[in-house]
Amino acid sequence: MKNTKNKRTIVLVIILLGILILAYKVMFAPVSEDLLVEENIIASQRVGGILKEIESINFDTSVMEEESFKSLKSIEIPLPSLPVGRKNPFSGISGSN
Repeated sequence: MKNTKNKRTIVLVIILLGILILAYKVMFAPVSEDLLVEENIIASQRVGGILKEIESINFDTSVMEEESFKSLKSIEIPLPSLPVGRKNPFSGISGSN
């Protein structure tokens, strides 16, 4: 009975140590230069593809020449003028320069 508990404990400790060693190597292993270069190549290919998609976009500007578009009025709301603060906001409240 005692012998099987000791065996289980030893097996669990060995498994735990193995997991800890594996986790340490995965977390703190130096990154290979080849992987970084490969990731940069993949990223640049993605950016190149997105850039080609953006360049292929064509806008139909003829809409701006139509009378219905030209008849639109701008709804501008003037901003209220607010009081201006002190010249130096960091000076004391007493008003001394």
